[in-house]
Amino acid sequence: MSSLAMSASLVLASCAGGPPLSKGKPFDLTPPQQRLAPGIQFSQRLWPGPVPMQVSIVEVDLTTRDLGLVVGGIAADAKGEYLSRTTSSFVRDTGAVVAINGGYFSPVVNAEGQALDAIGFSKSGGLLQSPPNTAQTAGMATAVVCFKRREIAILATFSCPDRFTDGLAAGPILVAAGKVVTDVKNTTRHPRSAIGMNARGDRLWLITIDGRQPGYSEGASFEETARILVALGATEALNLDGGGSTALVARDGSGKPRQLNRPIQGGVPGRERPVANHIGVFELSRPIR
Repeated sequence: MSSLAMSASLVLASCAGGPPLSKGKPFDLTPPQQRLAPGIQFSQRLWPGPVPMQVSIVEVDLTTRDLGLVVGGIAADAKGEYLSRTTSSFVRDTGAVVAINGGYFSPVVNAEGQALDAIGFSKSGGLLQSPPNTAQTAGMATAVVCFKRREIAILATFSCPDRFTDGLAAGPILVAAGKVVTDVKNTTRHPRSAIGMNARGDRLWLITIDGRQPGYSEGASFEETARILVALGATEALNLDGGGSTALVARDGSGKPRQLNRPIQGGVPGRERPVANHIGVFELSRPIR
């Protein structure tokens, strides 16, 4: 974790340091928020700029003692490491308060229950589900996010240190030590999923930016995604799998899954792609199913 202390004014100054995305009014940092559970808030914001970007944001107060972070997926047989599952199904099946799609995988499938391989490291509940990448096989999965209950680390390595119980590979790193990573070169706008944390390690953000939906939300580049996270207060952030995989889902009052963003698998708004693994936030007083 970064030990860099950063004030709100420095966060906003860092966000404004590059080519501006906003025209006129600044990004609204204080919208109405919906409480999903103790310590977990949700909001949706429109990033002002040349094209519409609908940003769905879950903010987690990691000082909340009852919360825990988990990497989850259905272990497969010899045909693959995981069985495909949508984020809504993950929330329904496990009882997570909220979940976001995880790391890269192959192949892309349209149905649940299909064999998938995660691209790079994945660990759940202390068990290795997918081995680490090598430099030759990593592709964009060149970093990891690691969890041990409420502790989180984002590291430019191919696997998590042994003391972390859960983690997965993704990438690229978007923000490091409070700065947008300068070698983030992807300028094409797509749906994006990302995870960020603050310098003290007591705030976590799960965000999605909807895309491929002209007039509603056209997606973001890596740099734009990074600047949004810095504006929220993140000093470390990692890009997750995006495109048709992008999905953010919460448990509603009756325990059913509720989409917080508008996924677009196969060009159909609202349709979710079945993926390999997920990052879930759980209330530990409620057993993980």
